[in-house]
Amino acid sequence: MADSYLSAAHSTSHETAPPHPLAKPGYGKRSAPGERPRTERDFAHLLPRDAAVAAYIDRLPDGSDISVKTLAKHLPYGQCALSTTLNRLQAAGHLRRGSECVVADDVMLWVTRTFFSRTAREDSWWNAFTRGDAPPDQPQRPTRSRAFILLAALGRTAPTLSLSSADCVRLEPRVSEWFARGATEAELLHALTAGLPSPVHCAARLVERRLADKLPPERVPPGPG
Repeated sequence: MADSYLSAAHSTSHETAPPHPLAKPGYGKRSAPGERPRTERDFAHLLPRDAAVAAYIDRLPDGSDISVKTLAKHLPYGQCALSTTLNRLQAAGHLRRGSECVVADDVMLWVTRTFFSRTAREDSWWNAFTRGDAPPDQPQRPTRSRAFILLAALGRTAPTLSLSSADCVRLEPRVSEWFARGATEAELLHALTAGLPSPVHCAARLVERRLADKLPPERVPPGPG
């Protein structure tokens, strides 16, 4: 499935686009350790556009420039759409960006490091990894995303909204979209549980409708200076 997303992205991208460039030495994509072998369903839990971008980045060599500006030259998406997608990939546990202080020619500089993981990771794993504590050669056990966990626990807040595992998997990308747009767990729970009808005939359908109807606006990247 990841291959089909990747093929779709390539089929609509610029046919004459040059090879994907590398970033400056020390910058660019860095692969996280402990990756599992690549499969067709690596990004099946993501929205189609996000899955296509993730599959593309996954196949780039370390050191590749994966800035929004460069990705827009090689994929059929604009910079605003790609910025949103990268935020969603971070929320889903596939991407982590952070600042690091380096010294070059006796000058201290703050640079942005971007790590990519084919395997979705929890925040606790990323935090340990960026501190240097994560075991580099041991794949992590399968973990559930922040979005899946919220959906699975929804019945504790509103028993009439208890969802099956299949429902949680299907609705997971929609909740990830909320998180990518800056929503908190409390805001999501309020949107999903406030003013519920009585009775609730189909919890999954109601949750899906509210996730679509109450979706907050997409964040617009700040303009230059």
